[in-house]
Amino acid sequence: MAISNRMTSPPSCINAGVSVNYWLLAIYKVDAAGKTLKPVVEKELSRDEDAPMSISVHPTESALAFGINSATNKVEAGENENCRIFQYSEERIEAVHNKGTLASRNSDDYQKVTRFSKDGNVLATGGTDGVIALLNYPSLTPVMPVTQFKGHEILDIDFSADGAHIAAVSAMNLWIISTETGRVLEVITNPVLNKKKPFVFRTCRFGRGAFSNILYTVVNGDRNQKPFVCMWDATKWTRIRTLTVGPKPITTCTISPDGKLIAFSSSDMGLRICSSKSLQVLMTVPNVHTLPVTSLAFNNDASLLVSGSVDGTCRVVSVPKTFPKNNNFVMLILALLFLFLAGIVQVYQSNLIA
Repeated sequence: MAISNRMTSPPSCINAGVSVNYWLLAIYKVDAAGKTLKPVVEKELSRDEDAPMSISVHPTESALAFGINSATNKVEAGENENCRIFQYSEERIEAVHNKGTLASRNSDDYQKVTRFSKDGNVLATGGTDGVIALLNYPSLTPVMPVTQFKGHEILDIDFSADGAHIAAVSAMNLWIISTETGRVLEVITNPVLNKKKPFVFRTCRFGRGAFSNILYTVVNGDRNQKPFVCMWDATKWTRIRTLTVGPKPITTCTISPDGKLIAFSSSDMGLRICSSKSLQVLMTVPNVHTLPVTSLAFNNDASLLVSGSVDGTCRVVSVPKTFPKNNNFVMLILALLFLFLAGIVQVYQSNLIA
């Protein structure tokens, strides 16, 4: 799925471009072998309303959820229907349901996060005004009362594998919330051990498959500090591991459907695919975009990684089935063995000279 009104195909990957005149919802079929995107169907959005700011694809139905602000006069009147549901086929894309979830009447606030639960029965939204809403799908009736964390901008939300919890992050807080009661179960307010460093949360994802008991959080520093990823035990909410992934701030991440891979985009416009188990970098794709990536997703079999950027392009990168093994340990042993043999040779030569 791409928001686009034109398409080009650069040689290294698949690309769909965007015009700023108006917004289209456009569905493409991906031809990975030919590195092309074939247009299937498009829908032009109202020119009086805001651009789509977030998207989630239903896991089992042909449905899409978006964060799209209503016209400014409606937002200011408290009539913002920011949560939009569309159904799609190869013939049409049709709006079927709208719902207001934001508390703010400021048109600068918007639905930054849109996320379906793993079974598709619940939809979560998060706003720049600090509001988190959980809605039944498809009725969009509230699952629980709206939660607002005033003074915070919701940056990301994700559902646990069983749907019992959501994790949500702002720059300074990580919340674990019960989806049944809406009660906040855990709050982690300090992204790092050293509180003096200006680190902030950026995104969060629950693992899948064998790693469904792990929560991954991304924490960014300033320009002189590398970002890192924290792995949390999703039963005890204790930190398991903290590792750096790349030199530049991370903008978003996604996890493959089988849970084995986790991909990150960074402010250097590159992509990194890592092992979900160890966070070892398996593949790096530099300079995928000219501006930072805002959305990232694997396809069902994790053979493709799709990225969308504020540069107005959508790129599709092929992901190999296997990755080269990490030979760092072997190389270290060989290096030590070489130094040991070199030392023996030097001692032997010294004895001959003597």
